[in-house]
Amino acid sequence: MEMKYLTLLLILFSFSAYTASPLVALASSPSDGQSPSSSEDQPPQKVSKIPSNVNPKLKKICQEVNHPTECVTTTVPFLGENADISPVTVLQAEIEAIDSKAKEALAKATKLAVDPATSKTVTVPLNICIDGYKAILKNKQAILDAISKRDADELNMELSSNVDHISQCEDAFEEAKINSPIPELHSLLGKMIFNSINIGVDMVEFENKN
Repeated sequence: MEMKYLTLLLILFSFSAYTASPLVALASSPSDGQSPSSSEDQPPQKVSKIPSNVNPKLKKICQEVNHPTECVTTTVPFLGENADISPVTVLQAEIEAIDSKAKEALAKATKLAVDPATSKTVTVPLNICIDGYKAILKNKQAILDAISKRDADELNMELSSNVDHISQCEDAFEEAKINSPIPELHSLLGKMIFNSINIGVDMVEFENKN
């Protein structure tokens, strides 16, 4: 349990660092202005923002995360039509969605980084983001393995590492005092990662293997 508490503290710190970035403010809506340190600290968006035709079980889960609309829109494509909706299956779908979005971000960031027209001022922080996107892609299997092993501590640690990667990208652009060339895409990826933390830490329940 001590490890889980340490992990939660790390996540809270990472949330705070991420939301301090001007890039998040640029891409966030007014309802996202508060720090998403936890689902208790930041009230979820209004339920009305979730389409009425969404599976009730999925709707109930997504209402509890920091970004409900993105929770629904990003997980539905990775949930089967007759999927057994639970925090675990929604988390697995969100991890698949994060993987897909990270690949998209990596492709666009790499294209910009190698473009001669892109200034060095942009390519330096962009390369840090590229490393982060690669790490997120590599981390996918570790997260799925933790779910398969029903290891809560490992799951929390692996999920929090994604927050670290996305935050390092934000910090790089903040230190350079410039905006990311792909702010909307990067912001959406960040929201998805935060949602995975909400679900994985607050909703998924299973005992660790001894």
